[in-house]
Amino acid sequence: MTETISVCLCTYKRPQLMETLSSLQEQKLPPGVAMEISVADNDADGSGKAVVDAFRRSTTFRVHYEIQPEKNICCARNTTVKNAKGDWLAFIDDDEIAEPNWLASLLQCARDHNADVVLGAVHIDYPPQTPKWILEGDFFRKYTPPTGTEMSVGSTCNALVSRKVLPHPETPFDPRFGITGGGDTEFFNRMHRRGARIVSCREALVSETVEENRLNKDYLMRKATRIGETYAVIFFSALPLPARVWHCSRAAAQAGVAGALALACGPLSSKRSFRYLMKMRANWGKVRFFFNTPPVQIYK
Repeated sequence: MTETISVCLCTYKRPQLMETLSSLQEQKLPPGVAMEISVADNDADGSGKAVVDAFRRSTTFRVHYEIQPEKNICCARNTTVKNAKGDWLAFIDDDEIAEPNWLASLLQCARDHNADVVLGAVHIDYPPQTPKWILEGDFFRKYTPPTGTEMSVGSTCNALVSRKVLPHPETPFDPRFGITGGGDTEFFNRMHRRGARIVSCREALVSETVEENRLNKDYLMRKATRIGETYAVIFFSALPLPARVWHCSRAAAQAGVAGALALACGPLSSKRSFRYLMKMRANWGKVRFFFNTPPVQIYK
């Protein structure tokens, strides 16, 4: 019997979309495995349609395209899932390029480790205009643990998910995270809490080039803050009041320590100092959650 993988791809005014689609065309699929592509365009004007139509004319794979007009990344992800027909759902971003063995490696890892979800690796490329301090610190690096490592959270930038463990067959992503970000983290953790086995896979590789508008301290600080907020939402929301107070106090103390270390390291290592600043902002994000501060909006 043929096993089908549905590649779920959200797009929003990305000029790299055709490159991403072309890398899917080059996938070396194992015998007995078929692929289809489900695209959700989060631009109400449908700016990606011409690119998808052009790709359709050059491929034999089934390609489904739908506009999701509400600017909400979680709603867009739900649209790709709704239209996917496969036994497995593979997620990739519209600014990433998949290696030819990407899907084969994800699927083989799932089989080898009896996993419901596999999280692949992302290689980060920096454009020529990247500031030297970002290159030296490699602040956009995405670490992937050794293949087979069990995990409790993940990202849709490179993942394979068995349809049978989806939290909901058509709307597994929570729209509340659609502007702030963090919806994919919550999605994977929800499956983990329900018993899904999630493992890493370094052999399943995609690459992405950092966008120029993100090559600055402001974006990195906002992202760090949002990471802390998301962590708190996932792990602290259901705790009783005494535990919440303790975690809030702990996060505030850790933010203070990280801030002090950032100041102390400043004259010696700007790279290390900035890493401590990011840790300070991540812990400050947790504190913001406890005080119901409006969350940072990454996708605004």
